[in-house]
Amino acid sequence: MMRYVLSSICITLVLISCAFADDAMIQEIGVKAAEKAMSELSFQKGDENILVLTNAGYAIVSGMTTQKALKGITETAGCSHGDGNLFQVLRPHWKPLWFYFFDKNSKEALYLEVKPEALSMSLEELKAASDDAVFSKISKANVDLDYLLNNTDEGNRTFNEKLFNGNEFSLVGISNVWARNASFDFIQATSFHDHLCPGVTSGYMIAKYVERELPINSSAESYKVIAVPPWCKDDALQILWDATVGKSGIFVMALTDTEKNALKAKYNQSDVAGIFVRWNDTAKQGDALVLSFNWTRMYELTETKDWKGPSWAPKLVMDVRMMDYWDEPEIAVSVIKRFQVDQNMLAQLQNAGMHPLKVAGVM
Repeated sequence: MMRYVLSSICITLVLISCAFADDAMIQEIGVKAAEKAMSELSFQKGDENILVLTNAGYAIVSGMTTQKALKGITETAGCSHGDGNLFQVLRPHWKPLWFYFFDKNSKEALYLEVKPEALSMSLEELKAASDDAVFSKISKANVDLDYLLNNTDEGNRTFNEKLFNGNEFSLVGISNVWARNASFDFIQATSFHDHLCPGVTSGYMIAKYVERELPINSSAESYKVIAVPPWCKDDALQILWDATVGKSGIFVMALTDTEKNALKAKYNQSDVAGIFVRWNDTAKQGDALVLSFNWTRMYELTETKDWKGPSWAPKLVMDVRMMDYWDEPEIAVSVIKRFQVDQNMLAQLQNAGMHPLKVAGVM
């Protein structure tokens, strides 16, 4: 019996030792990424003008989770989630581990992607390793949108040559709105969606509109979303309202092209955006809005309707220009119908086999 106990203790100690070793390796990767960025972008620890984006914490490399890289970055570069300049961009765990540093002042960015084989080194070998031995890709570019539009050869090179290994649209978009003082919750929503696009921004504007029209007044109330049709907006709502599928906060139904076109014609060229319910779980009743989002109007306001510039730019331009209307959601968002909801009607709106827009009486 004693031999069994001692064996179990030894195995446990070995496992703990391996876990600590893995953590130290991943943390050192974060340290080396930060040191390289500080050298290339010429900044000091704690510089509030530096933004870090990474999939560390989501990526799993050689069986190791990667959240400790965040500690390495924070301890070395001074960037942190709490300071609003370190964000984790959602990616599936099998994607390569990468880091992206952006300087708000110079507009330059550095992208680093980790070689999986770097984690087969010992910790001492990793600390002594050259950057080329640790990172499979190290790319530097000016990513300011205005600069790229005025220097399209560089913009074409950044996007067409995939300087950030296919992450260009995501990283350029997020860093440009961050540099223009985008709110923390907006960057959170964008990071969850894994990139910035006008669809996410429309969700942010819809959320602001609903919160003004149907404010939450008690702990018994929450928002429920009938996403019909779904688009990128719904990822923003999951973050802003904690309206997730698993907690029955959001239900999704697609529309056919014929249905979309008929609704657009019926509602003055605005796209139906869904049904948004403020639900009181104690009273078992709620208030609902069927909303539309006028994309035609937004294209006109952002001057992107008949875009003549580079193919990689229109959505990025629209993203930045839509920031001017965050606090004026009524410019694009409007009410198609208001109605009361009881438990039976909510079930009809949510249940498979029912068409929620027909239940709501707008189709």
